[in-house]
Amino acid sequence: MIISGMFAVIAPDKLSKAVVGVMGVTTMLGFVFGIVPLLQYISAFKQGIRHLDEVKKVNSNNLWIPISQINPFFDQKKLDELFNSYVAKASEQREQGVVISDIESILNEEAIAVRSWRGVVLQIAGTLTTLGLLGTFLGLVTGISGVAFGTLQETVNGIQNMLTGITTAFYTSIVGVILSIVFNAVYRIIWNMTMRELQLFVERFHLDVQPEAEELIMAKQYLNSEQILGYLASIRDMGTKLMNTTGAAAAQEQSVMMELLAGVKRDEITYTLEPVCSLADRSVVKAEVNMRWAHHQLGVISPAVYLPVVRANGYIVKLNERIWDRACAMMRSWYDSGCHPAPLVLRVSKTDILSTDISGVITGLIEKYELAPRDLELSLEYEAYAVCRDETLKVEGEMLQKGFKISVYGFSGDFVNLKDIRADEIKLDLDSLSEDTDIANIFDQAVSLHANLSACGIDSAKQLADIKKYGCAVGQGGHLYKQLTRSEYESLMKYV
Repeated sequence: MIISGMFAVIAPDKLSKAVVGVMGVTTMLGFVFGIVPLLQYISAFKQGIRHLDEVKKVNSNNLWIPISQINPFFDQKKLDELFNSYVAKASEQREQGVVISDIESILNEEAIAVRSWRGVVLQIAGTLTTLGLLGTFLGLVTGISGVAFGTLQETVNGIQNMLTGITTAFYTSIVGVILSIVFNAVYRIIWNMTMRELQLFVERFHLDVQPEAEELIMAKQYLNSEQILGYLASIRDMGTKLMNTTGAAAAQEQSVMMELLAGVKRDEITYTLEPVCSLADRSVVKAEVNMRWAHHQLGVISPAVYLPVVRANGYIVKLNERIWDRACAMMRSWYDSGCHPAPLVLRVSKTDILSTDISGVITGLIEKYELAPRDLELSLEYEAYAVCRDETLKVEGEMLQKGFKISVYGFSGDFVNLKDIRADEIKLDLDSLSEDTDIANIFDQAVSLHANLSACGIDSAKQLADIKKYGCAVGQGGHLYKQLTRSEYESLMKYV
């Protein structure tokens, strides 16, 4: 405004003074409606920080109450109206027990922009330039209109009028550009200072009074995760006994199932591939497909934690069919890419055998993905031979007749339930054996029964050496290969 006044004083003519005067009025309006409110907001945010500093001196773990009682808080009418509306909204949310909104939902850049006419003020710099151009055209028109060619004196006077008009034209253009640059620079500096003070206040408010809503949500998710971990740990400790209890235990089971179902929707239930290899040279002969739950918050959850639940309520059937389908699709993609992969081993639980037509499901997958029986091996649960022997033997016979290989998993050394079976392989689970188990005797019994015995759960060099000494030729476990994701297994196969 001072600069525009100076330019008006030294203007060469009345037209220039008028144009510059209009520029001055425009600049004044921008200052009053755009810059003055921002200066007030800067002072108000600093006042808000001072109030926060004062409240922190109060010996209290909850600063919300003393903060909400300060009125006016900013000593600026418009900001206090916004702050009071936030306090009312947040107090209501506290009573309802929901996540409290961020203060940025009320105090933000957009709110400040609306209340300081930012959309209009941003046009002032352009308006000043436009007024300068308008003065340019007015000066030129005035100068040219005064040109007259008659006597010598008339011609001289005409030329003087034209030069005066040109002077006006250039003067107003220069003044318009200068005022535009200065106003734009000053306004942007003040605006950035306002946004800085706003951000400083918001950060202090989050730190001292009310955390961000996102932080509160994460905290609640963490608490929910802790509860889920408790449920899962309870199931792990109680095992299958949980299924026979009521009350709190049943509620825990239900919570775990709800979380697992949500995991299915989030596509968290996938699979890993555990290579089964020749113990002589560690060459991969097949890969066992195992269920994997990669929880979005808790990470990978051990199957031993949640399998008791899904087995007891029968949901294991749907999960297994989901895994089988994906495994067959993966096998098909390998063939389509020109690879000749090792067979995949699909686990079949006793619940699967009792609840679904295994022969029909597997045959359907073979036809769907154009695979051959040699591409898959079905591994039947050992307990199925004890609980539902007739149904298991029927499945075993049907699948052998169709050309599938059959193995038994979960075997802990008791051959009683495996008499007269026709499975191609029995997997000895080393993890289920006690320290005093006579492994040599188990392998001797396998030889006498003409059973092909392999080993799983090989976790140490000693275990590997022992079972090789007893004549075991094929096995799997962490000492040989860990359970791999699809990409990891594909990378392994490139080098094996």
